Amino acid sequence: MARPPLEVLRTLDDQIVDCYDPALGLTLPEKIAWAVSVVRRPDDGGDGEDDAGATWLRLLTALLRDPGAPRLRTLILADWTEYALDPWDVAFEEGDPLPLMKRHAGRLARLERLHIGAFPGELPPARGVCQGVGPALAKLPALLRLDLHGEQGWELVPKAGHPRLRALVMHVGEAADDPLEALIAAPFPALERLDVWLGSGVAEALDEAEFAAALASERLPALRDLSLRGFESPTLLDALVGQAPRLSSLAITHAPELGDEGLACLLEAPWLPRLRRLELRGTGVSAELVAELAAQGPEIVGGD
Repeated sequence: MARPPLEVLRTLDDQIVDCYDPALGLTLPEKIAWAVSVVRRPDDGGDGEDDAGATWLRLLTALLRDPGAPRLRTLILADWTEYALDPWDVAFEEGDPLPLMKRHAGRLARLERLHIGAFPGELPPARGVCQGVGPALAKLPALLRLDLHGEQGWELVPKAGHPRLRALVMHVGEAADDPLEALIAAPFPALERLDVWLGSGVAEALDEAEFAAALASERLPALRDLSLRGFESPTLLDALVGQAPRLSSLAITHAPELGDEGLACLLEAPWLPRLRRLELRGTGVSAELVAELAAQGPEIVGGD
């Protein structure tokens, strides 16, 4: 199977991205975002007929053994399943990072950012698999940001919380376990930004009132930037209005069924005047409601 060129693996925010090659090793591990990926360069000489999962796992093993691993700041565990020889019959265990990370994640003691799954991520999340390493994240004490992307995923969030994590971006279409339960029950004392996809494959069994209460609870005392994407029911917003979150920015996107009827409750939120920014992209909101919301103070972004 032919591999696409590396054009998609260029930058991650302001960082240069490169694919890890054991023959070259980790150069500038403090500055470059290194990716474990089976995406090939056109000139790498590979014929593309090897097993993607096993190849990917060998690359991760080599990276963890690399002398530069303890200095690595940003790591991308890119989805390999798109390049499996038979994408309809993928043996996920052949490229499962969790057992390896459970044993050796301590080698990445200075890792600050971890991206897992489809890269680059996209909304709605309709591509790729996110094979999470949630149970191993306790061995990454310096981790500040976790990005999770894919049409499906599992083992996404550390169920015991994380003491230093500041940003969690979870754009996964279908979750095999219940990642939102950890956000409800576990402490994330440093979490400032939470960006979650709440489509039916993730939030089907979600208790909206419990989730809204958690967003304003002492388990998330630092939360200031909240993005809720892809949900269909206004019940969550109704519940959030009745809480007292410490938000300065709120994004509600990819929710065309909400419209004015689902969003009007925001006018009753006592915390609305404290918002600096309110994004309503893809919600079907009217210009009239946008004007009413803006009159209470926040900058409105993406009014339909």
